[in-house]
Amino acid sequence: VGIYKKNWMGQGSRGSRNTISKLSGSRSQRRGHTVTNTKNETRFQWYFQRMEVPEAQYDPQTGEGLLRIEEFSKEDKGVYRAVVSDNRGEDDTILDLTGEALDAVFAELGRIGALSATPLKIQGTEEGIRIFSKVKYYNVEYMKTTWFHKDKRLESGDRIRAGTTLDDIWLHILDPKDSDKGKYTLEIAAGKEVRQLSTDLSGQAFDDALAEHQRLKALAIIEKNRAKVVRGLPDVATIMEDKTLCLTCIISGDPTPEISWLKNDQPVTFLDRYRMEVRGPEVTITIQKVNSEDSGRYGVFVKNKYGSETGQVTISVFKHGDEPKELKSM
Repeated sequence: VGIYKKNWMGQGSRGSRNTISKLSGSRSQRRGHTVTNTKNETRFQWYFQRMEVPEAQYDPQTGEGLLRIEEFSKEDKGVYRAVVSDNRGEDDTILDLTGEALDAVFAELGRIGALSATPLKIQGTEEGIRIFSKVKYYNVEYMKTTWFHKDKRLESGDRIRAGTTLDDIWLHILDPKDSDKGKYTLEIAAGKEVRQLSTDLSGQAFDDALAEHQRLKALAIIEKNRAKVVRGLPDVATIMEDKTLCLTCIISGDPTPEISWLKNDQPVTFLDRYRMEVRGPEVTITIQKVNSEDSGRYGVFVKNKYGSETGQVTISVFKHGDEPKELKSM
């Protein structure tokens, strides 16, 4: 347990106690209020800025009223009031969580966050090599981080990115080179608490991370360039016979994909009533004077050296005077 602020009420028949605490290993803030000399009908209620807090908890067996706030932030700054009441009257206690009291809470959260930092880990990514530490809590106003390479302070630049989230502190080395090998140190400062974590990015550790980076980069190139049906085709198209049907979809891929159409898994021959037109990424199939034999499951198949994909649409043709019917599975 980190911070405790206690406020014993000098007046009031129930003998109450108000506490505020931050549990180690948690990003949440807990406010606790304990009352005694209660009855079954005794009511307990938390207020924040004079508004009731409905998510607060009260256990009549222990007399503990608990208010837990996840992801505690400056938006939680203010005055908290715990009120206990029954037919004998009302009693309350107030916690003013502003100014120095609020700073003390954040300072303690920062201290616990620094102490919670895990040993540095090395990870190959699509962009390069990432070095990071997991933390239970991080607040940019009350915690400061500094990265070092071979004891030289690092600054963010074209190939070096540093950042934080609520969960981790990271350094990203883009397009890694041999000159990036060596010892890396993360310094975390939270008030008077300063921690240093180090790892050695060399030898097998560097080789493994670089290999993973190259593997993920190659996969990303494949995913970016492979043939795809991006958008355009509906799941179902219903049309009256003797009408002209036009279906258009957008494709992508580098190199430009080969394109073919299938009907019920068989290649479509583009003669007579069937036409296909390609304008850049836009592909259109046209069927003139459709009839019942044109009903079926159609697919546009695109393929290049990086991969292939099929976009599908089901076409249903109905006769003059008929209403479109629900499609049956084909």
